[in-house]
Amino acid sequence: MPQAEQLTIKQTPTGYWSVQRGATHLAGAATRKGAEAERELLRRISNRDQPRSERGERREPVPTG
Repeated sequence: MPQAEQLTIKQTPTGYWSVQRGATHLAGAATRKGAEAERELLRRISNRDQPRSERGERREPVPTG
């Protein structure tokens, strides 16, 4: 499966922090810490689109009893 472009954080000339994939702006925030949180959220959302087997996750059995 081809690797998607990395999510990068860049600061605009106005001081706003932008989360981008390539040249596409996806999210942003007033602080770098906020932009990092947005990037992590985007990563987690994109992982939800993949089946668990492709992510290397297994469902834990539900305890009975």
